[in-house]
Amino acid sequence: MTIDKLVAGQVVTLEILIGDSSFEFKTEVIGTNKGTGALVKPYIYNDTVVDFTQGSPQGLSFCLHCIDPVTNGRVVWKNVSVTVVNFKGIDYYAIDAKAFGKIAASSERREDGRVIVKKPGSALMEDGRRFSVSVLDISDSGISFIGNSFRVTIGDVVEVNFADKANDSDFSLAVKARIVRAETERRGVFYAGKILERDNKLLAYLCFKGLDKRKDTGLE
Repeated sequence: MTIDKLVAGQVVTLEILIGDSSFEFKTEVIGTNKGTGALVKPYIYNDTVVDFTQGSPQGLSFCLHCIDPVTNGRVVWKNVSVTVVNFKGIDYYAIDAKAFGKIAASSERREDGRVIVKKPGSALMEDGRRFSVSVLDISDSGISFIGNSFRVTIGDVVEVNFADKANDSDFSLAVKARIVRAETERRGVFYAGKILERDNKLLAYLCFKGLDKRKDTGLE
């Protein structure tokens, strides 16, 4: 399957790789053109199309995944180029690749890359109780934090709130998670939760924190 065989309306996943972390979001094909790849709906944050290539580190790369409608097998295009183009007054991502491949889903997907947070915040219980926490790290599927409440048990749903800055942008996040681990330690209680709802703001935060990490380690 070549990239120009994608059809309008087909759902694809764009994967953004930054160092040891990868983040992905589902999008939709608008159209294709032989020799120039495919147009897909872009990632939008704060009503603006995010151009991941602007000011990005050299280590940033992209992969495009989809299910081949003929074989039902997973297809991945590695190291695709992603540029923002305007078509009839609307911005899209133009994605191009000269190669293609078919792989098993389990062999291509990376484990979720967590970013270090280490910021104060609060956790809101479903019954309205709120307690202070220190957020340790987060990915698009999980979050861990230290709290001072011993009344939270495995299975409880909490909303973790914290603020941070990433890639010169201010973020105020509210992340809903179901507690899957709780252990007492000297600083309080360590909690790990599975994130229940992922939104564009969380994805942007994770991507921008990944860019900051690359800059801090001099890997641009």
